Amino acid sequence: MKEKTTLAVLGGDQRQIVMARVLAEYGYPTKVWGLGRCRQEIGDAKYCESWENAILDADAVILPLPASADGVRIHCPLHDHDVFLRVTTLLDAIAGRRLFGGRIVESIRRIAEQKSVEWVDYYESEILQLKNALPTAEGAIAIAMQELPVTIAGVSAAVIGYGRIASLLAQKLHALGAQVTVYARRTEQLTQASLHHHKVQKLTLPDGESALSCLSDDCRVVFNTVPHRLITREVLKKIPHRCVLIDLASAPGGIDHAAAQELNIRSVWGTALPGKCTPESAGRYIAETLAQMLES
Repeated sequence: MKEKTTLAVLGGDQRQIVMARVLAEYGYPTKVWGLGRCRQEIGDAKYCESWENAILDADAVILPLPASADGVRIHCPLHDHDVFLRVTTLLDAIAGRRLFGGRIVESIRRIAEQKSVEWVDYYESEILQLKNALPTAEGAIAIAMQELPVTIAGVSAAVIGYGRIASLLAQKLHALGAQVTVYARRTEQLTQASLHHHKVQKLTLPDGESALSCLSDDCRVVFNTVPHRLITREVLKKIPHRCVLIDLASAPGGIDHAAAQELNIRSVWGTALPGKCTPESAGRYIAETLAQMLES
């Protein structure tokens, strides 16, 4: 029987605590550092006082999501803030071994290759992206429930885009009784949305104007999933003032939040919702993804 890969989990948040515990449950010898005092939460994984001990006999090192918030240090939000580990220091120490991380920036990728470290960005996994769509959609609805003075049932909601997250979000809003209109560029996306009983609207009107400038007065919430600045200052001037804007897109986002604030329109940038809203599920999804990668 093939021996399981020995792992070192360095840094991260509650998701990585769950991930380390699940990987240990799967039978991977796992050591942990940089996750605070988490001995009671990591199950059969072994807690280490130093990162050097954690990587001592590890075949692969797993970094968090994101691997580094500043491109210089390993992201360790739960650890002692006076203690940090530089990415270059780690890469020097694990030459010839495998490195897994989430959202590994280009500069780290180049250094890893120079130091003969085989890197894998698990955040790029299509399977993980699909799984993360669920907590993102649920988190977005939770934000809407917190921000709106009315129930989701019966509310008029706009969803911009119709990819993994948007399609699931629209489905869940519809199930809760919302009146959903999907705004998208491509005809096939609009057709798919209409087959799921949503109203549909092309993002650009025949005269070239943004359809978002013509939202109905009863629209109470807009969810954006497109990572392009679609809701500009000019569009915001025509948005119903009772409307709440929830941006789910990655940087630079799809909403001009500064302009929204100036115009007294409530906007929320809901980033990293799986980690914030459902860290246990999100951590398990990462563990499942990594297990598949380690066995391939």
